[in-house]
Amino acid sequence: MSRDVIALLARSPGRRSLLEALAAADPALRIRLVAEGTVVELREDSGRLVLAVQSGQRLATSSEADRLLGRGPTDELPAQPLWVEARGTELQDLDTLALARRFAEALVERHGGVVWEPESRLSREPHLLGGTDHPAVNAVTEKNAVLVQDRPVVSLSGWLVDALARYGREGLGLQLVTPSDSVLTHALRGLLGDPNATWVVRTDDGHHYDGFNGLPLVWRGDVGYVPDPQARTADGPHPDFRARQEHVTGSHLHVDLQMDHPASDSLELGGVVELLAERLGGAPPSVWGVAEPLSRAWDTADLTALARGRAPGETTALFHGPHGAEPVFGGRWRVSPTTSGVRESARFTVATEGDPDLEALEPLVRELAERDGLRSMTVRRAMGRADLVQPPRWAGVPIPVGLAVGAEGVMAVGKASALAAPVRGEAFGPPMTPVVWYRIGDGVEPHAWKRFRSLMRHMRPAGPRGGTPATVRRP
Repeated sequence: MSRDVIALLARSPGRRSLLEALAAADPALRIRLVAEGTVVELREDSGRLVLAVQSGQRLATSSEADRLLGRGPTDELPAQPLWVEARGTELQDLDTLALARRFAEALVERHGGVVWEPESRLSREPHLLGGTDHPAVNAVTEKNAVLVQDRPVVSLSGWLVDALARYGREGLGLQLVTPSDSVLTHALRGLLGDPNATWVVRTDDGHHYDGFNGLPLVWRGDVGYVPDPQARTADGPHPDFRARQEHVTGSHLHVDLQMDHPASDSLELGGVVELLAERLGGAPPSVWGVAEPLSRAWDTADLTALARGRAPGETTALFHGPHGAEPVFGGRWRVSPTTSGVRESARFTVATEGDPDLEALEPLVRELAERDGLRSMTVRRAMGRADLVQPPRWAGVPIPVGLAVGAEGVMAVGKASALAAPVRGEAFGPPMTPVVWYRIGDGVEPHAWKRFRSLMRHMRPAGPRGGTPATVRRP
C-alpha cells in the first residue's frame, strides 16, 4: 500500500536542511537524484528503493491542500504553503512509513508547518509486498502495474502520472487499489476511465470489486486483478457497490467542447475553459497544473506559453475551481496541432447540489458561435456528489442533454438538412455558416439515448465511413 507522508511547510527549505531531513530518515541510506533532480530517492547499498521524495511545490492557494487532504491541515499555515511529499515503498522487513515520518517531521521542525499522514485502513496483502523500482508501484505483472493508495481522497499525483508514463510505454495497464471508503478526484476518475485501467476496491471483509461497475475481482499472479470466474452473473454487482443515497447528493453536467483556431502569434488559449467556467460554474478556474495538487493560479497567458513551448506536440493540463464555494467544477484542457492551426479541447464537469442550470446552455452556444471556430460541443448529465469526487458506488450513466454542431459539420450535411433533423435545432451565428444547437432533453429522460442516436444517424447520411460532425463518448 502507499506509505505516504506530506509536509506542508510555512517556509522553503534550503539544500542543507533538506539533506539533514533526509539523514533524519536514515543516515545509512544512499541518496540518488532522478527525474532531473525533481525526485530524491533513498536506497540501500544493494540498490533497493526505500524512500522517495518529490521536490516541493509552492501551492497557489492553501485550499488546494484542503481539497485533497480534508479540511483543517492548513488552518495555521500561510496562504501559499509548500507541499513536500515523501513515499516509502511497501517492504516486508522495513518500516518505511517511519522513515517518511521522520523526514517530514524534521522539515516541519526547521521550517514550520504541519505533517499530514493518512490513517491506514488496508491490511497488507502478501502479493503486494516487496516493493518495485518505482515508489508508487507495489507490483508489476505481465499485464499490469498495480498501485495501492490508502488515502481518503486519491488524486492524480505526480507519482501516478510518472508510473502511467513509464509502464504505459511498456504496454502495461494500470490497476489502482483503494479502500472501499476512498474517493477519487475528478482528474483521476477521468484517467481510470481508460480501458487499460482498473479501479480495484477492497472491502472490509477482504473481497475486491471494480469501482466503476461493481463486478467482483480476484488476484491472478500473472495478470493482476481479473473478474472473479466464480461470481454468478445473476448475483449482480458487489453489495457494497449498490447505490446508497448519501453517496449521490447532486448532479454532474459534463461538457465536451472542441474549437479550431488558425495559427497566429497573437492567439491566446484557455479562453474556452474560462467561458465554460463562468457561464456554468459562476467563476473562473482557481488553479491548474499537470498533476495534483494543482499548484498554479489560473492564467491563460501561462497556458498559452506552455502550449507554445511544447508545440508541435500536444499539451494537456488539468483545472479546478472554485475553492470553498459552490458549484464546484473541474476538467481537462488539451491543445493539439491541425493542418491549419491548433485544436483546443476542453472536458468540463460542474457539480451541483440540485438541478444544473440547463437554461444557460443555449446562451453559451450563442456566445461560442460568435467567437468562431466551434467544431462541436456535447452535453451530458449524470448523478454524482456535489463535491465532484467519485465514490466506488453506482450512480447511473450520463444521459445526453444537447449537441452543438459547428459550421464545418453543418456544411457537410447542408444547412437545410441540419435544421430538418429529428431533434429540433436552433441556428446561431452567420446565416451561411451557422452553428446548430440541438436540445435533446433534460438529461433524465430514459429515451434520450434513442433521440441522440436518431440525430446522429441523420447527421451521418454517408454511413459509418462518412464524416461525422460531432462525437460523444458513452460510458
